[in-house]
Amino acid sequence: MSSIKYKVNYNPVVYDYRSGNYHVGDSMYRDYQKAKANQWKCEKCGIAFASFRELRTHKVEDHSY
Repeated sequence: MSSIKYKVNYNPVVYDYRSGNYHVGDSMYRDYQKAKANQWKCEKCGIAFASFRELRTHKVEDHSY
């Protein structure tokens, strides 16, 4: 996980036992599927994606010059 794509865009899903919620970055979710669906985040516009492939497609379509 030393690749630049993980350092910039990847937010791991973390379970908080005290609150019973899943955390992804600054967001909290009650179930794992919703947290997993918002695991990759675009650094330019802040939109969350479920996979790196979706994030890469978004960057090519919306942020390429």
